[in-house]
Amino acid sequence: MSRFRFAWHDGKGLISAFACATCLLPLLSGCLPVAAAGAGAGVGYVATEDRSMKENVDDAVLCATINRAWVDFNSALNDDLDCHAYQARVLVTGRVPSKSWRAEAIGRANQVQGVQEVYDEITVGPGGSFGNNMHDIYITQHLKAELLTARDVHSNNFVVTTANGVVFIIGTARDQAEIDRVIDYGRNMDGVKRVVSYIRIRAYATIETGPDNAGAAPAPGDTAPNAPTPRGDIVVTPLQAPPAGAAPAAPAPRGNAGPAAPAPRGNSGVTPLQ
Repeated sequence: MSRFRFAWHDGKGLISAFACATCLLPLLSGCLPVAAAGAGAGVGYVATEDRSMKENVDDAVLCATINRAWVDFNSALNDDLDCHAYQARVLVTGRVPSKSWRAEAIGRANQVQGVQEVYDEITVGPGGSFGNNMHDIYITQHLKAELLTARDVHSNNFVVTTANGVVFIIGTARDQAEIDRVIDYGRNMDGVKRVVSYIRIRAYATIETGPDNAGAAPAPGDTAPNAPTPRGDIVVTPLQAPPAGAAPAAPAPRGNAGPAAPAPRGNSGVTPLQ
């Protein structure tokens, strides 16, 4: 499990977490362009992400506080779980040995001041293998890179993580089409079993961001502020191999017979949302 650890001593843990979160901000999800481009890119980062710099720090502090609450129960609980936050909405992933531990983890996360929603994606059962964990890291980093270079996606607005071959995405999108594009990038990663999304729509986020628009009403099509974030769950099944002994497809005829008919597309095996 990869997560930032914060020292907690003499009741000053929250202050330490805040300071660490501020120092580590360039390493948080979505900050890669700033780190790569240098300090001069900082303004561009803020302008292209729906979260303000303060919200980034607040999210880091929320997860640090939740980590501490888990440690207070059992340090193993904190070792088994990962916390990801976006605008005070918290995604919890990982694997615990019992349902009671799962309930304890979610209950403690919900009790932290400032948390708006908690998405329970904890699995109950034995831990995964080292190989599986490494493949999860590979999927996450590969997908982040894909989103970063995609011109039709605001990559800074999404937090991505993977657990046991399941990709989880939280964040904000400009419209449903952008949500669909992000999910498509995820389900096309090698080894992905499912894509679970908690993405809200903010159609005019770039216009509303800033002190002059702090009280702006949601734009048409936006997810209502008090509405729960919709959960999308796309199951990805591997393509079916042709039956053993099946004859290969005949080659297309050559010559001036006109344009060839398009090759049939394979069945992606994506189960529609219920």
